[in-house]
Amino acid sequence: MKSNFNNDEKHIYLETLGCEKNRVDSEIMLAALKKHGFQLVMKPEEAEVIVINTCAFLTSASQESIDRILALSDHKAEGQCEKLVATGCLSQRYQGGLLDEIPELDGLLGSSDFFRIPFLITQLYENPQHPQILINKKPHYSQYEKQEKLQSTAKHFAYLKIAEGCSNMCSFCNIPSLRGGFSSRSVSMIIEEMQVMVENGVKEINLLSQDTSSYGKDLAGNVHLATLLRAISEVEGDFWIRLFYAYPNTFPEEALEIMSDDPRFCRYLDMPFQHINDSVLQKMNRKITQKKIREKMTQVRKYMPDLAWRSTFIVGFPTESEENFEELHQFVAEGHFDHLGVFTYSDEDNIRSAKWGDPIPNTLKRERKSRLLELQQKISLSKNETYLGKTLKVLVDGVSEESDLLLQGRSQYQGPNVDGLVYINEGNAVPQQFNEVEITDAHPYDLVGRLVSPREMEKSEYSLPSAKF
Repeated sequence: MKSNFNNDEKHIYLETLGCEKNRVDSEIMLAALKKHGFQLVMKPEEAEVIVINTCAFLTSASQESIDRILALSDHKAEGQCEKLVATGCLSQRYQGGLLDEIPELDGLLGSSDFFRIPFLITQLYENPQHPQILINKKPHYSQYEKQEKLQSTAKHFAYLKIAEGCSNMCSFCNIPSLRGGFSSRSVSMIIEEMQVMVENGVKEINLLSQDTSSYGKDLAGNVHLATLLRAISEVEGDFWIRLFYAYPNTFPEEALEIMSDDPRFCRYLDMPFQHINDSVLQKMNRKITQKKIREKMTQVRKYMPDLAWRSTFIVGFPTESEENFEELHQFVAEGHFDHLGVFTYSDEDNIRSAKWGDPIPNTLKRERKSRLLELQQKISLSKNETYLGKTLKVLVDGVSEESDLLLQGRSQYQGPNVDGLVYINEGNAVPQQFNEVEITDAHPYDLVGRLVSPREMEKSEYSLPSAKF
């Protein structure tokens, strides 16, 4: 017998863990829930249904997701929560076994079909005697072609997913098993979504995928990344475009030509290298050599000499010798990068490199990570000092989280949530807009400056006295 279930009587709280790509998935779920009449709330204690969009890229991320599920499950006993749902990669990785391990869960949704979350919740109430599971053994992503989203970032910046899945098959990575093979959205749908963002006042659009360089390779009609970037360049408006996760192997020179010709493309590129030693790269199945990496870097610098470069490396890969690491250390010491992420190798049960075991002690992995980060900190400070006395275009967020005597924002050389900030301690700013800032102080991660925008006087909503940083 069906219940007298009414969508608009149920309040939904949705929490996102993991990367910004997960955020886009959550935005799809939020839009679908709102469209079907559910009430969205900002606090878990106010919800009858709690949804956790999880991460399971690493065992540590899986454990974090599990811990958060268990913490939120307290609301079932102590609050008004009636149903608890896990979505995303944790559900995809462990599937039905997750319900056995965490009986507090009522439903699971995998790493695709996010638009079906209203159906899953409805089924939980109409069939309360059974948990509900919506998981495809092989994820598919038709919903990303054209799907409503409810933007969860501040009004002035957003994330736009151009593809899903990955077909690179790096030996240390489980993304293909969690997210399926590489699948591009069409140029027309990406441009349509982007135009809506610009019309809604978005000033920075961050392009996301698991492998941005491979965009279009699965589409008919000789479509590739340059095709998309050329179409983006034809969109009118005052905004920034930023590229994340551009793999070096297939990043096309034509894309660099387009980016260099349009100043709205941030002089910023996130290109994960993971290592520089040829032997380690081969074992990682990166399909590139140190020589090719250096050639690609030279090519990029030819088109955008002022580029701020972000990359990531993995230390402690099973076959990484001390000599291999020293080669990587020396490469970083050359000073190529403005921003650097360093990760210690994680021995997962669903990756191909597991066949080599995990012979490098965690203490040594952490030591190698610390050495790279300490080295990069000095390099980043040196690079930031080159901005002293210069005026940068800064997208101002608003009052800083550090102090109400400061404003904060980012230049084109700083990506959201992964790099440093520009703190502003003097002047008047137009919030969530571009402002001109003279840089007066530099730190390893952050810059400090004063507003000098000619627009500041009449349009200002924020006015600051001088403040010591």
